[in-house]
Amino acid sequence: MLEVINVKVKYKSRRGVIEALRGVSLRLNNPLLVAVIGPSGSGKTTLLKAIAGRIPYEGSIKVMGLEVKDNKRKMDELVFYLPVGEVLINDLTVNESVELASMSNHGGSVSVGSLLEWLGLSNLGNRRIIELSTGEKRRVELTVALIKGRRVILIDEPTVGLDEDNARRVGELLKAASRQGRLVIVATHDPILLEYSDLVYGMRDGLLHLYL
Repeated sequence: MLEVINVKVKYKSRRGVIEALRGVSLRLNNPLLVAVIGPSGSGKTTLLKAIAGRIPYEGSIKVMGLEVKDNKRKMDELVFYLPVGEVLINDLTVNESVELASMSNHGGSVSVGSLLEWLGLSNLGNRRIIELSTGEKRRVELTVALIKGRRVILIDEPTVGLDEDNARRVGELLKAASRQGRLVIVATHDPILLEYSDLVYGMRDGLLHLYL
């Protein structure tokens, strides 16, 4: 489902060239829940962005056998990247946000009502996004990610702003999504998610290694 071969990403800064990824390789052939852990600045988010085709990279990244940088339009149908705080429209209600996500569902079979109920959002349907707390917004963003029905889901800090109970709900949902045939990769600092992950990779100084 995903093949990453010797991928490098470099940024220019005032201090010169920064090597955010320094030759990362990864192969995942089956639907799994995969966690990538590591300190801030280690390259976790950069790796997710590269797989999603959001940034240029050297090397090769293939999703379902297709090179990401050569098939960006097709990647929109295969990959969904969920960053922190960039997905929702503040003036829409929760229900409107979910309906908008459903319109771009590419063959997904997610029960919207069940998702909203499981994440404790059923009673917030008429609330505007701007009126929600950080944790409530994150739960809506996760609902959107799962509704869209992509084969590969990349999530940056899925449990940010959530208490332990809701973090465990998220872990269970992401695990269920992988069992339904999706490859879910999360960048996280949350040890709770490691309990639900099939594989855990560590990242430091732009290099990736198998952690668990």
